[in-house]
Amino acid sequence: MIKENQPEIIDVEELMKDLESDEDEDGEEEDDDKENIRPNIEKENVDCSRQNCSTTAVPLSEIDVSSFRRPDLNSCTLFDPKLLSAFEQAVKEHMKMNEEIHHVEKKPRIEEEEEEEESDPLLAFEEKCPAGGDGSVILYTTTLKGIRKTFEDCNSVRFLLESFKVIFYERDISMHSEYKEELWRILGGKVMPPRLFIKGRYIGGADEVLTLHEQGKLKVLFNGIPLDNCNGACEGCGGVRFVLCFVCNGSHKIIGDDGMSSECMKCNENGLIVCPLCC
Repeated sequence: MIKENQPEIIDVEELMKDLESDEDEDGEEEDDDKENIRPNIEKENVDCSRQNCSTTAVPLSEIDVSSFRRPDLNSCTLFDPKLLSAFEQAVKEHMKMNEEIHHVEKKPRIEEEEEEEESDPLLAFEEKCPAGGDGSVILYTTTLKGIRKTFEDCNSVRFLLESFKVIFYERDISMHSEYKEELWRILGGKVMPPRLFIKGRYIGGADEVLTLHEQGKLKVLFNGIPLDNCNGACEGCGGVRFVLCFVCNGSHKIIGDDGMSSECMKCNENGLIVCPLCC
């Protein structure tokens, strides 16, 4: 005769008690493993208010490193709160030190920049002084239209100087060969106009002058140059800066008593002399 298996009766109350006891044991083990538990803020605040605790930061030199707990790599919270606080304080002190160093380095730079601004900006240019160019503005140009770009560059620089209303002396190399030789001798080669000189300093050609003007650095170079208060062109030459020779009347030749002609020594190869009124 086959015996039937009777179902085992489970006591639910005993099972629940066993589960609750297991959970309590697991919770105690987890608490033992945790080395960093979030502090109770309310409890700490109460204790701090009772004991009048100070919130001032402790200097790094006075912190006892041995008081930090060694982190457990198997724990979900690795860092000791004291260690984090000390690290944060060290970072703040390092940032403060860097700011002080940066401030000390920045101050001399500002003083150097101010000294450069107060100094004469002309000192940055090469010293090359034409005859009579010390303390004045001299512009070498040409009025010949043989090379269109050269002619237009001369007009551009001349117009720029006239807009500043400063007194400048224009030396036309096409009207006077001595000006051309003088320019080539100063710059050491056969250069083309325009060429600008201010107070014995060589500023450059059209490209350099126009670039300085676009950067706002040209006008300051004319400090100390007298202004041109004339309302119009010169009454003697009409702005050409040359007039006919009074001796040969522009022929560049003189007829002697013997009927022989000789070269006039008072004018240039074109029978012209520099205007005595404006130049």
